[in-house]
Amino acid sequence: MRPPDFEFRSAGTVEEAIAALGGEDGTTALAGGQSLIPMMRFRVIRPSVVVDIGRIEGLGSIGSTDGLLEVGALVTTARLARSATVRSLSPLWAETASAIADPLVRNLGTVGGNLAHADPLNDLPAALVAARGHVIVVGPSGTRTVSSDDLFVGPFETSLRRGELITGIRLPRGSGGAYEKMKRAAADYGVAAVAVQLAMDEGGRVTRAGIAVTGGADVAARAAEAEDLLVGSDPRPSTIARAASATAASALMVTDDRGGARYKRELVKTLARRAIERAARRGDGT
Repeated sequence: MRPPDFEFRSAGTVEEAIAALGGEDGTTALAGGQSLIPMMRFRVIRPSVVVDIGRIEGLGSIGSTDGLLEVGALVTTARLARSATVRSLSPLWAETASAIADPLVRNLGTVGGNLAHADPLNDLPAALVAARGHVIVVGPSGTRTVSSDDLFVGPFETSLRRGELITGIRLPRGSGGAYEKMKRAAADYGVAAVAVQLAMDEGGRVTRAGIAVTGGADVAARAAEAEDLLVGSDPRPSTIARAASATAASALMVTDDRGGARYKRELVKTLARRAIERAARRGDGT
């Protein structure tokens, strides 16, 4: 299907993008286009102006500063997945990026676009929430930092204000992360997935836990009860099983063509157990 008519603009700088995005109603940003273009083709959305931000310099870097992994908004998910820096400092994010769709989507889709789209079936939002990361947002009023818990408002809705643009992501370093996902086909959305990030002390006890679910009605739903069960514990099988059950119980799954809600909750329980087990092994260095 052909998308409705729209005006196309190209931004060469962040300032140009902000000015364009803060203009008339119905203006949206285009980065990799892997989510936006299909929605336009099927007329799910009908933007009047599309602003290409893919040529802005300075938003494609990966690095680390002061204990944080820093990722530019225009880094593709393929590059994120194969980055030695990301694999070393945040295995959760490298693993999550590797699980996204297929090579074509990963080669074009960007980190910032994936997060700004706020699709409940997207993978990176859960990885951001589990890692307790932040996004750097630039807009007409300047620069602000938004926590993962404050970014996602609802399906396809974020707390970004008019004219604002995600320019980067900051993630705490952490080896104790894992992502488990069930997919029906390589290019398809997953049935469900669970992101886990654990921090552990020298005695092998969990000092901080982050767990988020992909595939439900909410965007990157945090499993707070499961996190509380893990903090302060030695992640032995019985504790992990309780946390996995709590993750499944908190997930608002819906029945659709990928399966029934009850089936998905059972799937979440299995995925959560696997992810917690792997994250714990990585966290204690084994």
